[in-house]
Amino acid sequence: MKIICFDVNGTLVEESPWDSFNLDVKSKEEFKKVFKDFYENKIEVADLWEKIVLILKENKKDNEEYILESFNPKMHLKEGAEELIKYLKQKEYKIYLISCSVDFYLEKLCKLLLIDGFYAGTHFYFENKKLDIIQSECVKNNFKERKIKELAEKEKVNLNEIIFVGDGKNDVGVFKLTGKGIAIDSNVEELNNASWRKIKKLEEIKSIL
Repeated sequence: MKIICFDVNGTLVEESPWDSFNLDVKSKEEFKKVFKDFYENKIEVADLWEKIVLILKENKKDNEEYILESFNPKMHLKEGAEELIKYLKQKEYKIYLISCSVDFYLEKLCKLLLIDGFYAGTHFYFENKKLDIIQSECVKNNFKERKIKELAEKEKVNLNEIIFVGDGKNDVGVFKLTGKGIAIDSNVEELNNASWRKIKKLEEIKSIL
């Protein structure tokens, strides 16, 4: 059995689907600052999501329907993503997403690209059609390692039979577990050092597999 997994943000889609949200200038800057602080390890993931919920509520953008519509993966696909997934399906690969991104966003992406399944690290919870809380399974940064082990057990394959494509620091552990990590356009030295292959564009995967 041939299996390939993808990270999502920065790998299959452009970095942030949050750009679709119609916020005022001040709130957009707050959004950028909160995510920047998180990526620079200045705040924890729980603080990140708590602040995002507050910003959305203050802007009256916490409506469930609005949020679901705003997370539109077709708007954010990286160049060559659709073509690559079709190619891999023709080659009889099973394709999975393992990402700390949002559950319903990954579900939409799977339906759009006919991907076999996903493991999402972030979950939105609504109450009376309004966003209540956002929770993350990625607190300890071993989410992807845990999920790829689950996937290997589910599909009855060894970890070194699974290819993983990613671009960020939280993909390093998976690269080391599988020994089959493909780093895409990454400036993370630790990830590049742990990679099996390095590429600049998704279409280059065709020449590797």
